[in-house]
Amino acid sequence: MRWNGVSVVLPTIEEEGAFAVIDSIRALMPGCEIIVIDKSGPEYRRRIRAKKVKLVEQQSKGYENALMEGFSHAKGNVLATIDPDGTYDPEDLAKVVALVVEGDADMALGNRLHNRDRKAMNGYISFGNKNITKIYNAVHGIGIHDALSGIFAMKKKAFEAISEVVPYRAGTLFFVLEVSKAGYNKIKDIPISYYPRPSGESKLAKSKLLYGLGVAGHIVRSARDYSPLLIFGVIGVLLILAGLVIGAFVIANYLHTGTLNEIGRSLIAFMLVTVGFLSVISGLILDLLLQIVRKMDKL
Repeated sequence: MRWNGVSVVLPTIEEEGAFAVIDSIRALMPGCEIIVIDKSGPEYRRRIRAKKVKLVEQQSKGYENALMEGFSHAKGNVLATIDPDGTYDPEDLAKVVALVVEGDADMALGNRLHNRDRKAMNGYISFGNKNITKIYNAVHGIGIHDALSGIFAMKKKAFEAISEVVPYRAGTLFFVLEVSKAGYNKIKDIPISYYPRPSGESKLAKSKLLYGLGVAGHIVRSARDYSPLLIFGVIGVLLILAGLVIGAFVIANYLHTGTLNEIGRSLIAFMLVTVGFLSVISGLILDLLLQIVRKMDKL
């Protein structure tokens, strides 16, 4: 396989593992462009320059912004990245890139969760990743397994379609969500290895819990914009069920006593059912309008 049309972006902040990753990528993918988007000190950058790669000094903050900056400097028709912290195998990067190069996917990711090493990923982080990915799959109808993987590749056209989007804190999922919304829905993943971090600490987020909650929030907002029927429909059904349960208690009490003395609960039940139906109807209307807009955009 020819790798000349591939650009690999490595985001770094004093990441010692990057040097070995650069050597491995050159051996596995000869001819590819390697770009290091860096936010380190002068000494680290001097060492990176000695590796004869394209060095871009990051002007923004955050992982998502780093990749957006790096990809914007890339020349290849296929853009890829790997976290250069020693937790990923560059051989897996080559396999993921091959899916896009060969036209099997618009975007491809590595799945760390198929055979998780408990030392490499804590149980609660694995749980969060799996469920965040399940929510994404439910909204977009795509069957991937690890939407927060540190290895992914995509067509340059897919990146160009989202290049004006202001990045938000969602890690790799930012790219998965936006590429999907841009119409590049051929997204696949393959099993990869994932190892314990050899040294240092992850710089992605100070609190994994808050980061995960933020990512989940972006999925919900994406669902609201991409599939309003799902969000408003679920909310509506829950409200209707709550109203029916309360109403059932009111009816049971009436049948038992022969008097309607649960006026307050009756009104609450009626309001919940009414609002629930309105929510479902709103979802249907918004979903219909969204489909009309999409069809008009394709004309």
